[in-house]
Amino acid sequence: MGDKAILTEVLEASKLTDTYSSLTASNIIDQLKEIKSGSSHLTTSVHYEGLDGSNSQGGGNTSNVNVNIERQNNQKKEVTTNGVPDVYTVDDAVEFLGFGRFQILLAFLTGLAWMADAMEIMILSILSPSLYCEWAITPMQQALITTCVFSGMMLSSTAWGKFCDRFGRRKGLLSAALLTFAMGVLSAAAPNFHLFLVLRGLTGVGIGGIPQAVTLFAEFLPLAQRAKCVVFIESFWAIGASFEAILAFFVMSAGWGWRWLLLLSSLPLALFSISCLWLPESARYLVAAGRPDLAISSLQRIAQLNGRSLPPGRLIEGNKATINGRGKLLDLFSPTLAGTTFRLWILWTVNAFCYYGIVLLTTVLFQSGDECHGGISKQINNSINNSVTETPIILECKPLLKKRLY
Repeated sequence: MGDKAILTEVLEASKLTDTYSSLTASNIIDQLKEIKSGSSHLTTSVHYEGLDGSNSQGGGNTSNVNVNIERQNNQKKEVTTNGVPDVYTVDDAVEFLGFGRFQILLAFLTGLAWMADAMEIMILSILSPSLYCEWAITPMQQALITTCVFSGMMLSSTAWGKFCDRFGRRKGLLSAALLTFAMGVLSAAAPNFHLFLVLRGLTGVGIGGIPQAVTLFAEFLPLAQRAKCVVFIESFWAIGASFEAILAFFVMSAGWGWRWLLLLSSLPLALFSISCLWLPESARYLVAAGRPDLAISSLQRIAQLNGRSLPPGRLIEGNKATINGRGKLLDLFSPTLAGTTFRLWILWTVNAFCYYGIVLLTTVLFQSGDECHGGISKQINNSINNSVTETPIILECKPLLKKRLY
């Protein structure tokens, strides 16, 4: 009888153990299914402490499982009801908000900077004859004026790019505009030729940062409109060149002289600097700089003007280039980019040589024999004609651009 009683107790204990194990496993499986149905993209990691027999109470085992499940539920990962990540990048937001009033206003604002840039370049072809009369400079010295400006642009352009990558597109563009404006005003008051050269060289340093306006504009454009709108901005260059020639015609014809021309030509940069109070910072830069809160504020301005709302979810840094680190200058010479780099260098060199060669040579080709006594008017007339013809040519290039280019 004693052996039979012992055997009965063992069998009952075995049944209780099987039942407890079944209940515990069932609870775990149910909890795991619950996590999977609510958050399919989460990687579940459940620790089975106490299930190896080290804990004598079943309640402790269930508590450990629940604690670990709760940790998984508290992870900061948003999901939609369909299991799709409820996050978006700056590019996603720009595409979602579309093209509207914001991009149109930004086009004219950044176009104002591009227009002022053209005016500072075009004035070089008008200054040389006037300075010849003012200081009796030689042809070599006349050429040196242009050389100083372009040297400043060449030396500063890369530095402005690094500055904008570190401190932001808006700050870089505003700094370049203020520097160009200040040096333009000081150039108008230069007492001698040598100081004038230094000031024009510093003006070139400021001009080297103005193209950041196009970069800022492009970063707020949806993909479908990016190519057309960037080319459209180029039309402001032709407008600026035409306006400079017309301004020079009236100022020089009225006898105000080249100093007033320099001063008035700097005013568009002053207007642009004031307009920068409205200019938003690049959302792409803000995300890369670790300021998603400010990036959202910048994107909300687009949404407000375009009559849209931001996509639901959380803004993330989704650009591979920014996640893996910024590029380096040497990347331009990598096997995949070297060919494109050299072809673009050749293209821009030839383009600049032909364009500026013709523009700067215009006043020399059409100058009269008495350029110090009214002959400059004819030179300015030809500058106006050359500048005006640029606008329809630029606009005709727009249909040639395809979406696949970007």
